[in-house]
Amino acid sequence: MTWSIRLKLWGGILVVAALVFALTLLFNQRQSQVASVTASIDAPAATVGSSYGGVVTDLYVRQGEAVTAGDALFTLNSIQLQQDVGNGLKPVSTEAYTLDPASGTVTYKAVSNGYVASIDAEPGTFLANGTPMALVVADGERTVTAQFELEPTEYGRVEQGAGARIVLPNNQTVLGTVRGVEVNTSGQGDAITRVVIVSDALTDPSLAALTRLDTPVMVVMDLRDDGWLAGPTENMLAFLTKIGLR
Repeated sequence: MTWSIRLKLWGGILVVAALVFALTLLFNQRQSQVASVTASIDAPAATVGSSYGGVVTDLYVRQGEAVTAGDALFTLNSIQLQQDVGNGLKPVSTEAYTLDPASGTVTYKAVSNGYVASIDAEPGTFLANGTPMALVVADGERTVTAQFELEPTEYGRVEQGAGARIVLPNNQTVLGTVRGVEVNTSGQGDAITRVVIVSDALTDPSLAALTRLDTPVMVVMDLRDDGWLAGPTENMLAFLTKIGLR
């Protein structure tokens, strides 16, 4: 056997060994991740409602419209307000609504910057006392609530602070971190795990349309890697990230 043939043989063996090792690390990395069954965006929201109901006379915003704190949402004519004034009471306005005792009207307002997620007020409709009248979702922190179905051994590898990838409806991926974990056990013995993911990227104004309340997303969460390949796998992933392949 000539040296050239030997070199080709050993070269082929090394290539196959490197490929097998890389595929083993990739398989190990896949075993250390789990995809969500369901996941959606969560956001701070304020329900508009009061003890003063009545007939809507004016509507100033529509569902999905952006608002700032103090913007008028709608005005209604309240018999209850008129009765309170007639009985000698002196109801006062709040940051959520402005009362006009003289005309018996109530103007409801947004209490934070954000957008109108839902509104039940339409001119001529009656809104009862104490019922939700509108929902305003505030600007600010966005989180993701994701549900996973895990085997007991997988649940044991879930950690606070673990990394996660959030896949938005346009297939864009943003990085997040596990902040909260709750668990229940299914009838089959699986751990139904509810996880809260935080990510600063979700407040990016350019993603506002993709991070509204209840927007469906997908989450891939990292599990703690307890195997002997944990170190090499992390090194490989760090290298792929460094060269832009991950």
